[in-house]
Amino acid sequence: MIQHLYTGLINNRIKSAIKMKNSSVSSLIGLLCIFIALFSCDRKVPEMTKGKKTDFPNRSVIDANILFKDSGRVTMDMRSPLIEEYSLVDSPYWLFPKGVDLDFYEKGKDKPGYFQADWARLSNTTGLYEGKGNVIIVNDAGDSLKTEQLFWNKTKKLVFTSKEVYLISHSGDSLTAKNGLQASDDLQRYTLFNNKGYILVDDNQKF
Repeated sequence: MIQHLYTGLINNRIKSAIKMKNSSVSSLIGLLCIFIALFSCDRKVPEMTKGKKTDFPNRSVIDANILFKDSGRVTMDMRSPLIEEYSLVDSPYWLFPKGVDLDFYEKGKDKPGYFQADWARLSNTTGLYEGKGNVIIVNDAGDSLKTEQLFWNKTKKLVFTSKEVYLISHSGDSLTAKNGLQASDDLQRYTLFNNKGYILVDDNQKF
């Protein structure tokens, strides 16, 4: 009888061990199924946000004074309280939010021309300047142009605007173009739109 009792006790322990083993295996299989289910799903990888803002300056220069040279000859002297460079956009440009003053030197001329604006932007791809607010151009002869907005194509040596513009020659002649103008940047050739003005003449001059 003792032997039967001992045998029964052993059998019960074996059954318990088997149950525990089966339970552990079941738990392991359950965890494995959850793991597979989580990582086998069609998980979408986050895409780069479309239209992500890149229109911010990647470089800023405070109290800038930049000299541009060509074959050792100074072609431009640029000064600005703040220059912001935007090179991460499709059409890179420089921004002058606090204004710009620059002297530009033409080969063969003794004096430089002058350009200023309270706000300006320079396109690196087209070489086009846009100036706003108290825009002034003065050529080497002392003739000047003043307007509130002006585009200057330095490559083609042209300036143009659709805003009202004032032209004053070094001798005092004055012209106003109500609808803007197109001119060479040395102000020697220009076309005025809806213009008026006056010319100073000598008292002895005959017509």
